Amino acid sequence: MERALDGVKIADFTQMMQGPWATQKLGDMGADVIKIERLGGEWERDLEAGGELLDGVSPFFLAMNRNKRSVTLDLKSDEGRELALDIASDADVVVENFRPGVMEKFGIGYDDVTEVNPDVVYVSASGFGRDGPYAERPGQDLLLQSMSGLANYTGRKDDPPTPAGTAVVDEHAAMLIALHTMFALFHKERTGEGQRVEVNLLNAAIDFQCQEITAALNMDTEFERSEEGVAQAWLGGPYGIYETADGYVAIAMAPMAALAETLDLPALADYETAAETYEHRDEIKRTLEAYTREQESDELLATLLDADVWAAEVNDFADLAADPQVEHNEILVELDHPTDGTFETVGHPVEMSETPAETRSPPPLPGQHTGEVLAELGYDADERTRLADEGIVGGTVD
Repeated sequence: MERALDGVKIADFTQMMQGPWATQKLGDMGADVIKIERLGGEWERDLEAGGELLDGVSPFFLAMNRNKRSVTLDLKSDEGRELALDIASDADVVVENFRPGVMEKFGIGYDDVTEVNPDVVYVSASGFGRDGPYAERPGQDLLLQSMSGLANYTGRKDDPPTPAGTAVVDEHAAMLIALHTMFALFHKERTGEGQRVEVNLLNAAIDFQCQEITAALNMDTEFERSEEGVAQAWLGGPYGIYETADGYVAIAMAPMAALAETLDLPALADYETAAETYEHRDEIKRTLEAYTREQESDELLATLLDADVWAAEVNDFADLAADPQVEHNEILVELDHPTDGTFETVGHPVEMSETPAETRSPPPLPGQHTGEVLAELGYDADERTRLADEGIVGGTVD
C-alpha cells in the first residue's frame, strides 16, 4: 500500500505529549519514526493514569507511540552523542521538545546537526520559545491553560478558574508540529532546502483561542463567565449544558423563537436579538433548564433534533465507545500491547482516498530496535555488543 510519507525518516527526540503525538501522526502516514530515548525509556512510559499502569506501561504512552522504532542511548556520553548524530545525519526530519539549550548541551542542537545534514528539517518544540523572559520556565499544559486565559473563562462565574478535561494545549501544539513539519518537507521537496521550525505551547494556547482573544482585545464589551454556566463567556443563551431527568444534554446556538415553539416555552421568544440573548443568558438558562429537568434525555434530544435545533448527548467515555456514529467511523481501534494482549486506543482521525493511514506496529519497548537501527547505520554485531556492554546503548542489539 502506498503511504503519503513513505521514505521519510524522522529522528524523534521527543517525550510526553507535545512531540510524541505529532510524530505518531507522521508515522501513521508512513514515515519511519526512530524514537531516541534515554536508557530505560522515556519518562512517560511510567506515568500512571489514576494511579495505575496498563500491564506495566502507561496508557498515555501507548496512546501516542505506535508506528515507531525505539533506540535507547546515553546521550551524555561521547559515543552516545555520536550515535545520535549518526541517526540525525540520515534523517529528513529531527524533532525535539527539550527545554531550550538541552539539545545543544548534548551536542545535537540545530547547528550540530546541520554540520552533518545541511538540508535537515529541524523541529524544536518548547514551552515558551527558544529565548525571551520565560524561556527557562517549565512549560506544561495546565500552566499554559492558566497563563493564556483559557482556564479563567471556563466554568461558572463564581467558580475558580477551570482547566479543560484534557491536555488541549499539548494537543494543539502537536498538531502545529505535524502541520509545519509537512510545510517544511513540502518546501524541501521543491527547493532542496531544509530549515528550522519552532513551536511553543504559549503560542499554541493563544492560537486556538484566536476568535475569543480577537473579540476581547477589540471590543468594549466586558466578557465574563455566566452565573448559570453558559458554556462560553462570549456567547448568549441557550449555549450550554442542561440537566435532564436522567442526565444532561448540550444545546448550542439556536434561534430563540424556534426553541420557544419547539418546546412550548413562550417566555423564550421574548429574547429576539443576539444582544438580548447575551444580556439575559442566565435567565434563559434558568428558564430552559427548569423545563429540561423534567424531560428524559433521549426524548428531549429527539424533539430538538427533529426541529433541527443543534443539540447532542453528554457522554462519558463508555457511552462514547458505544455510540453508533463512533462505531461507524471506526475511530477506536485495537492494537497489540507491547508486552501482553491488546488495548483499545484512538486511531488516525482523517481518511485519505489514495494514501490512507496505517498501523504497522504497536508502541515499542524501550530500545526494541536499537540493534536494527544501528545495523542500518553500518555498525556490525561486535560493535553493537560493545556499545551495549559499555552502557552507551540499551535494549536489543542483536
